[in-house]
Amino acid sequence: MSDSLRALGVELLVGQGGGFELTGGDSDWLRAVLVSFGYRPQINGAVLHVPATDMERLERSVRAAITPEAIVFDLDGVLADIAGRRAIARVEDVEAIAARFPIAVVTTCPRRLAESVLDGHGFRPFISVVVGSEERPCKPDPHPVNFALQQLGKEAAWMLGDNPSDVVAAKSAGVVPFAMLPRGHGAELHMDRLRAAGAVRLVVGVESLLPLLPQ
Repeated sequence: MSDSLRALGVELLVGQGGGFELTGGDSDWLRAVLVSFGYRPQINGAVLHVPATDMERLERSVRAAITPEAIVFDLDGVLADIAGRRAIARVEDVEAIAARFPIAVVTTCPRRLAESVLDGHGFRPFISVVVGSEERPCKPDPHPVNFALQQLGKEAAWMLGDNPSDVVAAKSAGVVPFAMLPRGHGAELHMDRLRAAGAVRLVVGVESLLPLLPQ
């Protein structure tokens, strides 16, 4: 049993029939995150049964779900439209998140370009770490996400991206993957791709994370 999870109001026990049992917390949310991470949990009343063999990995997944220590954003398509030279997110929403959690930006753009875009739209003062295309291999490899967390000195995080490569990189790094809700031509197909990649939830933008974040 994990004492660190118990302090968060969650009990993680070895199940009688194998696997593990989780009680406490928001079982629907925990189930959604664990499904995203490739588990096959089943809810039975107040108990979440999780077929798994690695308790340490499972605990990390649960902690990421309920107590993120940082937020990771993709840049193009999440914070800004680089080609259109316009902001997508609002500075005040990024600032509100930064007041509670350190923020990293992980992008396939060169770092200098990314920092210029962040500066131009007023986001840069609220971003603690910027990881650009120089840090290879790029997404969908988890390396740039892991590198960002190392720079922040954090382990558990949530990430918001807009492409399946963002989702895959986040999942592989043990980070809870959110994705932007697609709009316009081809939106339904892109939505299917994001869900197939493992996005735990599709949101309309950065502002949608605020009410979901733990207090």
